[in-house]
Amino acid sequence: MSAVRNYELLVLSDPNVDESKLGIVFERLKDICDKNGAKIVKTTPWGKRRLAYEIKDLREGVYHLLDLESHLGAIAKIEAYLRIQTPVLRFLTTAKPE
Repeated sequence: MSAVRNYELLVLSDPNVDESKLGIVFERLKDICDKNGAKIVKTTPWGKRRLAYEIKDLREGVYHLLDLESHLGAIAKIEAYLRIQTPVLRFLTTAKPE
């Protein structure tokens, strides 16, 4: 297992999706983190913002920033999960400098 590092995960979701459905996506994300040795340290909702360009005919998206403590293997599983979720338009994971 690789070393635990700090990551930021920015998730852009569809603004037309019901909050309860988005809540289910984030609950499942928390479960995946727990099962794979990752920890969500902090979640910061950025709210609805205008996009620089249209994604799936949408001009706005809802942003969520998550601070994670994880190893690289768990990040791969988290990204694989987010990739198949229809409410998630885009996501970006970056390693924080140490």
